[in-house]
Amino acid sequence: MGKTGSGMSNFINKLTGMQPEEGADQLFSRTQDVCAYECYRNGQRFILVDTPGFNNGKLPSSAVFRAIATWLKETYRHSIKLTGVIYTHNIRDDGRCATDAQSFRLLGRLCGDEAADRIRLVTTMWDEVDESEAVKMEGTLQRTHWQSLIRARARIKRFHNTPDTAWDIVRDLGSTKKALLLQRELVDMRKKLDDTTAGKCLGEGKPWWKRLLGR
Repeated sequence: MGKTGSGMSNFINKLTGMQPEEGADQLFSRTQDVCAYECYRNGQRFILVDTPGFNNGKLPSSAVFRAIATWLKETYRHSIKLTGVIYTHNIRDDGRCATDAQSFRLLGRLCGDEAADRIRLVTTMWDEVDESEAVKMEGTLQRTHWQSLIRARARIKRFHNTPDTAWDIVRDLGSTKKALLLQRELVDMRKKLDDTTAGKCLGEGKPWWKRLLGR
């Protein structure tokens, strides 16, 4: 998961060895659907899931959220739990824009405190910035926007645009699998999407008329 331009698809490309799509470095989302990819590493099978980016310019955040929620709901119905949620964030962004703030809140409420240890907050684009400035930005994120997630046991990791650092992040997740809060709310508690903790988060800050229209 992550905002458009943060390198989600590139991260998966480094794990699978797939070539990036044409235009993948542009600031609009090439991924319009939730896509699962199978790969093997040292005899172990991995399923990697790429999601549409928030603020992708082609889909509203509500549509992105619903696509992710639908995939999570269906997999959990088939007794499939996730090993982890990797959230990519461009280290050049200070996290102050409205989309970033909403995405961070949505991530926490989608996973819930019980599964927060399955979150990896992965900073990207380290190969394109001055490292000393990037370290300062990372510290700012830890003290502000990511503080509650870190307190709930999410971890920060750095992706240096190499297969080795990508696999280090995946290995750090271990083998523990957990259901996310959104999955439990949709399936076990049979809540409507808009009534879930994450669904309510998505509606925060919208004008009343947009909430009524579901936009």
